[in-house]
Amino acid sequence: MKTLWEGLFKRNPVFVLLFGLVPAVAITTTAINGWFLGVITSVIFLLTTVINYFVIPRLWESLRPVVKIAIVILFTVVIYTIVLEINPQVVASLGIFLPLIAVNAMVLQDPDENKTFGLHLLEALGQSLGFILAMVVLGIIREFLGYGAVFGYQITNASLAPLSLATSVPGGMIIVGLALAIVNKVRDRGGELHD
Repeated sequence: MKTLWEGLFKRNPVFVLLFGLVPAVAITTTAINGWFLGVITSVIFLLTTVINYFVIPRLWESLRPVVKIAIVILFTVVIYTIVLEINPQVVASLGIFLPLIAVNAMVLQDPDENKTFGLHLLEALGQSLGFILAMVVLGIIREFLGYGAVFGYQITNASLAPLSLATSVPGGMIIVGLALAIVNKVRDRGGELHD
């Protein structure tokens, strides 16, 4: 449980490890965009984690980076094709950031050979859920401030012009920066979690 918790909060890919900041700023203009990017990235990350755990340690050291990147690219292309077939609108709204999952630092992490498969998978699941959580929270904040809606449902009828900045890239940078500051402040206050 501690490993899952650490992936969600103490080792959150966006707010702590600072992975995926560019898509967090560019794509999370709405909660649904954050959700789709988070889920798709997490699926690729989990699939890659499983394959890498069993394949990478058995390869020569010089082949590992090439095979690892090939595995990530393979899963990215497969998921991209599936999403394009099911819902082309998602591919259009995520734009270039969907194929760029193949070079996301979170997905390209090295598996720790000293951990069991279960612990390794639990850590990947925690980081995946943490990534989804970060993307959705940022999307909710930006969508509410910019459009007065959450997941496309209108919450407020009033629109303030300065708050519409939240849906732009500069506004996204400000919101991500504030979220990073809040998370780091809260994280520094917390105690140690034990199993």
